Amino acid sequence: MALSARDKKALLALVEQAQLVYLFTRYPKRQELDDAGDVKKLEDGLAGMRDTAKDISSATKERASAVAWDELEKTADTPDLAWRKAKRFAPTVLRELVPLLEGEPEAAFFLRPEATVRKAPARSGRASPRRGRAGRST
Repeated sequence: MALSARDKKALLALVEQAQLVYLFTRYPKRQELDDAGDVKKLEDGLAGMRDTAKDISSATKERASAVAWDELEKTADTPDLAWRKAKRFAPTVLRELVPLLEGEPEAAFFLRPEATVRKAPARSGRASPRRGRAGRST
């Protein structure tokens, strides 16, 4: 299904805002939240994402169902909450919406964050059975 011109314009603006917010989250949390100017930029970026998301049609929002649209529309009360929202929403918005804009000239320059892969917890205790003395060569 092709995007309407209105949705395409809103998606481009939302991805642009999400890229700025995503780049803020690449710095350490303490570094960003200790500077009032950076906190304001982060909150302004989230506000821009929130305002732009209102212009996207419900059909397009259904196509990007991994984005928690209702949570995105809520305002963060504290800088810490804004940071957590930015860390959670910006990469998801980029991963979900950039594929909808494939073929657009701007899409060639969009950030494409990879999904984070959680490492399995380290196993403690006994060594694996393959690491016995019998397997060693002298």
